[in-house]
Amino acid sequence: MNTNWQELKREFQQRSENAIIERDNKRELVYEKIPEIKEIDKTIKELGISFSRNAIRQKLDQDSTIAFENKMENLLVKKKELLANNSFPENYLDIFYTCSNCNDTGFVIDSEGKPSVEPCHCYKQLLVERFYDVSNLNSDGQTGFEFFNEYYYSDTPNEDNFTPRDQALRIREKCIDFVNRFEEKDCPNLYFTGPTGVGKTFLSKCIALEILKKGNTVLYLPAPAMFDIIYRSKYKFDGADEQNNAYDYILNAELLIIDDLGTESPSAAKYTELLTLLNYRSAKNTKLPCKTILSTNIEPENLHKIYSERVESRILGEFDILCLVGDDIRLLKRLQNK
Repeated sequence: MNTNWQELKREFQQRSENAIIERDNKRELVYEKIPEIKEIDKTIKELGISFSRNAIRQKLDQDSTIAFENKMENLLVKKKELLANNSFPENYLDIFYTCSNCNDTGFVIDSEGKPSVEPCHCYKQLLVERFYDVSNLNSDGQTGFEFFNEYYYSDTPNEDNFTPRDQALRIREKCIDFVNRFEEKDCPNLYFTGPTGVGKTFLSKCIALEILKKGNTVLYLPAPAMFDIIYRSKYKFDGADEQNNAYDYILNAELLIIDDLGTESPSAAKYTELLTLLNYRSAKNTKLPCKTILSTNIEPENLHKIYSERVESRILGEFDILCLVGDDIRLLKRLQNK
């Protein structure tokens, strides 16, 4: 864990340094265009040093403090006016951190403007990314609801008089609703099912990207990789500390996406671990967001044939079943590109 923290610490230090360098570059530009602001900054600095010295020597009274505050306020107002008069935003010389919740420290800023002991959401997400390669959520630059194309689904009605396209559009709306209601305790988990290539993974990743934008932690894992992590954590292989941390994030990620459920090698122990995982996350979701998305080729009514009836009961009771139907979209794209 120490090694991981050192890596994260360097990452946050780099972010902070980049923000300061950007501010310094903008300040040089402003000084060149508006020399008066450079003089104001110099005066502000001198006043601050003088005030600090008098405070240390206990030579300050209430009148001196009020006079100092008034001078500083007047200088800052004048500075903003000069920026605005020269077509700069009033906050142009502020430091713009990557994350305003923690000012790129990794820990939430408290009411006094100092880092607290509470890890920021960006810290938790970065830690997740250190354990898992989640960059493939947007690896092709075409993952997102705006890239959803209903025309890959047939508009020919079946015997129940509905079309795969209608079904896909309804499921897309369900996904968007899931994103909008993510923080709600009664927002159900999602269970994507259907044949290969009908968009299950695509829609899961669309949701993941939107939840990331909200500042929540997201963990996307193929089922075989997830069970391997759990197995290594339980049986203390080399790198056990890192595996334990990895397992902890599987348990506690605000959104966990398990892709290709059912492609893992069969094992009664794995099915027990799956039930344990689902039960834990269900209990946590009563207090904090802890949602799960499952993506699989297994039809819900066949879950008990592969997993236990208790796993089936947990999934059917707490997951919205979203069944996609249609042709293999990857194959359709390949044929279109020929």
